[in-house]
Amino acid sequence: MNSLLSVFGSNSSTDTSAIDTCPTSANSAQFVRDTQAFLLLLSHCEEIGWSSIRLIPSDGSILTIHHTYIDLGDRTHDLYIDIPQRWPNERPCCRTYIPVEFTIETWCPKTSRLIEILMNFHSTIDSLQIFWTQLNELERDAIVLDEKPIPYSSTSRRLKINDNVHVQVQIDPYNPSAFPSLIFYGPSMLIRSFDERLEQNRHHWNEAHSNIILNLEHILDITFPTNLFLRSKSQSNEDQQQECGICYESTVDQQNSSIIYCETANCYKQYHEKCWKSWLRKKVPQRNTCNVLDIVVDERINTTATASGPCLFCKRNIISKSMGNTPAAIPSMVSLPIFGVGLTTLCLSLCFCCYLWRLRRDTLKEKGYRKDQYMRCKVKNSNCVICLEDFCEDEEIAVCPCEHAFHKRCLSPWLQNNCTCPMCNMCIKPETSGSCQLPDIL
Repeated sequence: MNSLLSVFGSNSSTDTSAIDTCPTSANSAQFVRDTQAFLLLLSHCEEIGWSSIRLIPSDGSILTIHHTYIDLGDRTHDLYIDIPQRWPNERPCCRTYIPVEFTIETWCPKTSRLIEILMNFHSTIDSLQIFWTQLNELERDAIVLDEKPIPYSSTSRRLKINDNVHVQVQIDPYNPSAFPSLIFYGPSMLIRSFDERLEQNRHHWNEAHSNIILNLEHILDITFPTNLFLRSKSQSNEDQQQECGICYESTVDQQNSSIIYCETANCYKQYHEKCWKSWLRKKVPQRNTCNVLDIVVDERINTTATASGPCLFCKRNIISKSMGNTPAAIPSMVSLPIFGVGLTTLCLSLCFCCYLWRLRRDTLKEKGYRKDQYMRCKVKNSNCVICLEDFCEDEEIAVCPCEHAFHKRCLSPWLQNNCTCPMCNMCIKPETSGSCQLPDIL
């Protein structure tokens, strides 16, 4: 109550400081509106009950009403209602931390009440009891790898299947008994088998059976580790498996970080992708011999290319990348056929280019003069004495019996009036029509 008075008192003092001794009608109207808004907010708070709320000062609004609700599972939920500056004409804003969106859909300044917002909040929390019960069963019946404490707004849990593979189970808050969203994390050769089982047995999901763990064990044909003795016995091994082999930080908590797995059985060591690439860049230039393929990955390109090299622990296997929401890296058995197809395509392209080159050469051979053919002929001159130009490729050349060569275009007009060679005046046998015969053309 005192905080409410202090808030409105500070607002009214700033308004009345400019009034001096002669208040205007505008200032009087503002004072009346502030008084009415104060009385309306006071009545709303009294209707809710002062013991159920707490008033908090706020910079962007008049104040914030904090309400705490404890559900049937002894879970505590906080609701924050920001009262705007233009209260009650402007709709209040709600802030809470639950897995569904909670907003004020309609607001009428004259009829809407703040207690209705609280009642809707209680109703929403009560409707999510089955959802939180499902999450509690996951934490009870399986080993959860998520970092504690887990907020109530989270809709997923990471469950351990074995030391090398874990699964992220995301439940729909509106339909918690429906088939959840599953994402497997681990080496690609291991999670591939789980993906195949999931696709084959997906139709076996029983929504009438409320226990998600039993449904998953039936579909995936596995048993989640739940025994306390098993949990304590494998705790040290689990901690080693869930940490990066280079920086020794956890690989489970960093959801946005890509993980690289060793694909060798009985190893399956994990590395952060950034740690692995940094180590590979430093170590590759120092090695003289290596039996595996080292691929330099360009950091400027956002790609799922695999960075390969020897494992730091088993020293003999290839590291391949397995990313949560992205497809696993292409295994070698798939990359080899792809390489073969590319090589075959390259060979066919080269053969086609050779065929085009040969076709062009044959075409030029059929057209008139060719330099090699001209050089094989016994001619006494290397240029045409009629036009005084040298012989060039792709030109038709006429050779007389005296072994003197001329351009066809130059010799034809000459022979129309003469029957002798332009150089040696040797007689060329005339045709029956009286004109001289054109010599053979190369």
